[in-house]
Amino acid sequence: MAQASASLQDLIREDFLTCKICYELYTVPKILPCLHSYCQRCLEPLLKDGALHCPECRLKADAPGGAPTTKTNFFINSLLELFQLKHKRDLACTVCSDAQRTQPATARCLDCKDFLCQTCTQGHCCSRLTLHHKVVKLEQFLAGEHDAEMRLLQELCCQDHQQEALRFFCDTCGAPICRDCRMLDHFEHKVVSMASAVQRERPSVEQLIESLGGTIVGISEREKTVGVAMDTLEAAGENIKETITKYVEDLSAYLHAQKDAALGELSAFLTQQMERYQQVKEELQNQRDKAISTREFSQRILDVGKDYEILHLEGMIRNRIQELQAYTPRELKSQVPKLTISWDEPTQLSKAALFSLAFPRQQPEGDVDTFEAGSERSVSLREGFDESSLDSEEDYCLSSDERLLSTPEASLSPCRWRGLQPVCVCTFEVEQYPSYSKPSISGIAVLPHKDGYLLLDQANEEIRQYSIKGFLQKSIPLPDHDRGFCGISVCGDTLACSSDTYLFFLTLDGKFLRKLRLRGSESSYALTSYKDSYVAVSEGTLCSISLYSPSGHCVGRVKPPDYEDGKFLFVAVNAWEEFIVSDFVKKQVLILKKSGQILNVLKAPHSPLSKPFSVCVDALGNIFVVDQFQVIQFSRDGRRGEEILSSQRQRKRPRVITVDLDGCLVLVREDCHVHVFWP
Repeated sequence: MAQASASLQDLIREDFLTCKICYELYTVPKILPCLHSYCQRCLEPLLKDGALHCPECRLKADAPGGAPTTKTNFFINSLLELFQLKHKRDLACTVCSDAQRTQPATARCLDCKDFLCQTCTQGHCCSRLTLHHKVVKLEQFLAGEHDAEMRLLQELCCQDHQQEALRFFCDTCGAPICRDCRMLDHFEHKVVSMASAVQRERPSVEQLIESLGGTIVGISEREKTVGVAMDTLEAAGENIKETITKYVEDLSAYLHAQKDAALGELSAFLTQQMERYQQVKEELQNQRDKAISTREFSQRILDVGKDYEILHLEGMIRNRIQELQAYTPRELKSQVPKLTISWDEPTQLSKAALFSLAFPRQQPEGDVDTFEAGSERSVSLREGFDESSLDSEEDYCLSSDERLLSTPEASLSPCRWRGLQPVCVCTFEVEQYPSYSKPSISGIAVLPHKDGYLLLDQANEEIRQYSIKGFLQKSIPLPDHDRGFCGISVCGDTLACSSDTYLFFLTLDGKFLRKLRLRGSESSYALTSYKDSYVAVSEGTLCSISLYSPSGHCVGRVKPPDYEDGKFLFVAVNAWEEFIVSDFVKKQVLILKKSGQILNVLKAPHSPLSKPFSVCVDALGNIFVVDQFQVIQFSRDGRRGEEILSSQRQRKRPRVITVDLDGCLVLVREDCHVHVFWP
């Protein structure tokens, strides 16, 4: 208790309770996802386009309803209450004082929260109703000797029932509730006591905070690596300077001009490189400071936070720590210049350049330098695409897993996906067996329960099952059919494959279940699945999407009214049953409701799209579109779009792509190499 009290006294001080914008005590403190707090009124001028940027760390936080809709920091609020109580002057008795008579307070009842004069104190201690209350001297209270007890007695009241304290936690709704809430709106919900909920969640939060220490150590080690690289670069530059200077001392004034030119070129390179290293170093220092700040704030919450405060901030702490741990420092490749001297003897003077400096190859504009980080170097996503090939949809696969339609993107380069660099965590090749044709992967699906991936080999009419680490587990033969299979998707325990104008349903072991005739006469049909409910089939020039249950029944059809002269190609469905489909003819992407209502149309010139093809969605509803040599990510509503992957060099293009249950990007190239990237 003594330790907790000391820690509490450190927190109940003016500098901790002061807003970093207005430098006054917080008024209606609001907390951002980065765990920085500010007054509500101070945040309102910072609101722009429904978002806030933290003044300290610049993290963007969505606030579509303005500053009042952001989370209130009840932890700061409760500390403010204690701070303001202890700094009041001329405290009067709250029991007997009135407008005509004021009695100075000499004590405070911690249970009733009343200030008492000497007479009321004696009566309070003798009354049967208040006999067991804790009454302390006013001097001791103002000195902070009873802060810890005050914190224990502090309670947050329900907004709907102002007289009731929040003493329960509804697991069904994920919210703290009072006694009245439990008996009314939450009567049939799963409810536990606040203490039980905190006891359950506290170990996971402690584990997250503890794991942040490794993140801080890793960032510090990377910072040291950058420092060593800077020293190496500086030493190499100094060595070249000494060599050049010693050689030039034996030459004429003409050679001094050559010296000045060479040193100028070297200096420019060193300055450029040192600036790049310095930028990376500052970025690492900044990230380390963020991690330390988050750890200190989170630990303070666990040390002195109330139960409801810990539960209130647990989700934000978890998200912030996971975000910091997912940070991957950009890597810089050490680039040291080399010196070549053209003349060995001073008698070989001529007008040719005496010194030549060999600098590492400069990367194209927009690329970033990299350090060797021990992980496999990834290449650019757009590599391998022939722009002329984009005019034919036959060059693209039409299959997906139950979450994302496989997208024909290519190998990844150091780039930004969800704000981070993807790191290759696994690479394997689809083998070519003797007497087999060269594999041609036209579809990929993710097995449930993280069991691995299914790759549809169109050339050899089989499905190959791989583990998440890239080990071949078995081959599954496809049913006999005149035409090759193209699309593949997993819907619960059922495997769906498309071939010509037919939809086949198989078990996950390849056992034939049923075959359906599809609408239209397309040469290939794209597939995706919505959870375990149905398989969605894109129907080309019919400009519609049919939905089939695993039992083989058509359970619905999505068709936008009065939409004609297009051709639906790739399709995906998000968790809210909104369909995202690319129109091959009209060069646009549609976002549809299940009723067929068009929510948005993504097309040039109002979006960065020019020739959209494959589309997919992630668990958060973000939309990914392959558009010629780039991949563009849109928000769920399609209003915000930005390029996240691109290419600078030509390589073999990708065949299929998806996201597995761990959020990893799984990519199959045309040369049958499979790459798994952690974003």
